[in-house]
Amino acid sequence: MGAALLVVMAIFPSCKSTQQAAEEPQEIPALDEPIVTYVNTAVNKADGKISTIMLFNSIKEVVAIHPISRVRYNLGESDFKYDPQTTELKIVLPKSVPYKINDLAFHIVGEAVYPGVFVLAGIDASRGDPGVFFEGKESVEGKDYSYDKSSARITSLVPLNVDKDSFEICWATKNGEVTFSNNTQKYRDAYIKYYNAWSRKVHMRGE
Repeated sequence: MGAALLVVMAIFPSCKSTQQAAEEPQEIPALDEPIVTYVNTAVNKADGKISTIMLFNSIKEVVAIHPISRVRYNLGESDFKYDPQTTELKIVLPKSVPYKINDLAFHIVGEAVYPGVFVLAGIDASRGDPGVFFEGKESVEGKDYSYDKSSARITSLVPLNVDKDSFEICWATKNGEVTFSNNTQKYRDAYIKYYNAWSRKVHMRGE
C-alpha cells in the first residue's frame, strides 16, 4: 500500500479542564486527497466469498492473478460488482480467463474510506470478539473504534489512514484465525504479544 501521509495534532481549548477535553469526541481531520490503495485477496475458505475486508468508496481496478503461472487478467467494470455493506466483490469471469474463480487471487485497487472501516469476512462470533490494534497499541472499543456484531463491522473512531498507518485486526473463523494488517514492522513485537494473548482467549472460548 502507499499514498498520503497524515499527521494529527489534537489542540484543546485553554478554558476547559484536561478531563473535560479528554471526554469529548475527537474531531477527525479530513484528508486533502482520497486514499487510493490496494488489497490482495482470494476466495475466503470460511464463507466462499471474495471480500476486500477494508471498505472502499469505489473500486478502480480488479486484476485476477493465477498464483502459479502469475498470469494476470484485467477485469472490466462489467465483470464485478462491489457491495459496500459487506465488502463482498462478486465476480463473473470473462470467457477469456481459462480458470475458475477458486483458482485465482485478486488484486483490487480503489479509493479507501477514511477513517478506516473493516468488515470481518467469515467471522465466527461464537469464538469471541476480534483483536483490534492500532499504531502498536491495543485499541479500546468505544474510544478507538466501534464494533457492530450484527454486521461484523469495525469503524475507526480515530484518524486511521489504512494506507499509511499501522494496524492489525484479528478474528476467528470456522476454518482458523485471520489477520488483516498493514505497516506492522515498526511494532512487530507488540503485535506478536497482543495477537498471542488474543489467540489464547479465542482457543479457551472455543473449547
